[in-house]
Amino acid sequence: MRILAFSDLHDEEAALESLSRMSKSYDFVFACGDLTQSEWFAESFLSSMPGAYVIPGNWDSRAAHAVLSKSPGWLHGRRAELKCGLNAVGFGLSPPTPFGTYGELSEDDIYSQMAKLPIDGNTLLLLHCPPKGHFDQVHLVRRIGSESILRIINEKRPLAAFFGHAHEHEGTSELGTTKLVKLPPANSMRAASVTIRDKRITTQFIAL
Repeated sequence: MRILAFSDLHDEEAALESLSRMSKSYDFVFACGDLTQSEWFAESFLSSMPGAYVIPGNWDSRAAHAVLSKSPGWLHGRRAELKCGLNAVGFGLSPPTPFGTYGELSEDDIYSQMAKLPIDGNTLLLLHCPPKGHFDQVHLVRRIGSESILRIINEKRPLAAFFGHAHEHEGTSELGTTKLVKLPPANSMRAASVTIRDKRITTQFIAL
């Protein structure tokens, strides 16, 4: 299984064009939030990658949500069966930020909503926000990850979790039995190419 995964596109047309071309050689596309504030760009994204699995970030506008949520690949609060016994579950948005963006929830709401999701050891979890303490430090001092997402991963132990939000980081690590994949911001012309064989996950970070 090959997955093209990215986050934080932020209305970058050149990145969207490159991602659209590249997506044709992958089995699945994971778009992990902060794609656009524009209805036009949201529609362009869906026409460029109609099979992509999509979740919202905190920065996406109400109008963008309205367009993206009509896609068959809208995965926020949902589960999709993939192949080889794996599934994808999505949960976007973020805890409150200093910017008062549209897609923000309290930590209590994040936990209560995610606790109901059918996440298991075969789940590829699409997130926008990192778990607290993992790839979430910004400006060298502040951590913007979610305590509730950290708790959910520790409790439900998905196979892998993909997320963006903190533009300063890309990389992989482990949280218990879960592989963490911190996606680079696509508006810097970066993404991740992920291969899964027998539940072994290999990630290469690529230029667009």
